[in-house]
Amino acid sequence: MLLLLFLPVLVTAFDPGSVGPGTKGWGYTQVIDNLATSLKMPVMVINGHKAGPTFTVTGGTYPTEYCGVEAAGRLYQQIDPQQLTGKVIIIPVVNMQVLQFRTPMFALSESVTPNDGKMLASVFPGLSNGTTSDVLAHTLFTKYILNATYHVDLRGGDLPESHLTHTIFVQGVVNINGSTSSSTEMDKTTKAMGTVFGAKYCRESRPDVFDTKPGTLIYEAVRRGVASIISEAGQGYNPQPTEEDVLAHVTGVTNLLKWSNMLAGTPEPPSSSPQEYLAADLLTVTTPVAGIFKHSADRGDLVKAGDVIGSVADLDGTVLASLRAPRDAVVHEMMPRRVVSVGDSIYHLAVITGPVQDSARARLFR
Repeated sequence: MLLLLFLPVLVTAFDPGSVGPGTKGWGYTQVIDNLATSLKMPVMVINGHKAGPTFTVTGGTYPTEYCGVEAAGRLYQQIDPQQLTGKVIIIPVVNMQVLQFRTPMFALSESVTPNDGKMLASVFPGLSNGTTSDVLAHTLFTKYILNATYHVDLRGGDLPESHLTHTIFVQGVVNINGSTSSSTEMDKTTKAMGTVFGAKYCRESRPDVFDTKPGTLIYEAVRRGVASIISEAGQGYNPQPTEEDVLAHVTGVTNLLKWSNMLAGTPEPPSSSPQEYLAADLLTVTTPVAGIFKHSADRGDLVKAGDVIGSVADLDGTVLASLRAPRDAVVHEMMPRRVVSVGDSIYHLAVITGPVQDSARARLFR
């Protein structure tokens, strides 16, 4: 009788510090391991052949924004450590629970951590002794953000969104040490990053706006001296990201690495001209009636005040309400839901504040 002995295989957790100069490597690091939950974070390290700045890339802060997750992995594959100065750290999925629970069985409808119901994106810098989201935010922030010189968070429209390709940078954040000069320099740096990324639209935000307020990753990083921006590209309702949207992120991060002299070469200017800035505050269009929503305008479309951008109809096709743009703007988001209730948000529009000046473009895309 043959006796088979199955011995446990010991898997050593990945140590990001073990990746030597001129090499790359990735694996999972333990965030939480207790009776209530076990959570790991994937970490990818590309260590350049020469010392230099550290550039952290995060994806999956909203893990159902699949385009950012896909782009993060693509960057890991494409960046050659032998051509890199400094270090690139990529966290392709910050919140693995949301990625895993977005399945037909669980059908998680929002990017909230399943076992505490919190939105990770709003709990930074986190807590070392708190709920899952708190500890996850604290781990990411203390280990991979605070040690970085630059940071970009790759987004892409969550499940109910068709999203404009653009960047977001925040201005007017007071440095945690109260230094006015530090805050002024940071404003210049983040604006340059938001522009040189290369998207046609760059949204200049403020600390009192919902996606750049205290508690968000971008705000808390900038406040502590880490230059941080958000990139948006993707149609969240499509779980198969388009190549165009993925490349928008990949090209943008590559531009930033060239701009920061971590890679050789010059940033690639956007093909769309002119490059334009957007106002921080978005205009929300809601439906005044219940029915079947039919969109006319989609992400990136330019609309004039009074233009019909969609309608709500009855089952027989009778138009119950026409939806109009409140002012001249570009479509920031179209929410592609079919059946809508009174008061549902179905569009966000962004007002264009002006073009990127030729002098700035010449300096950034030198």
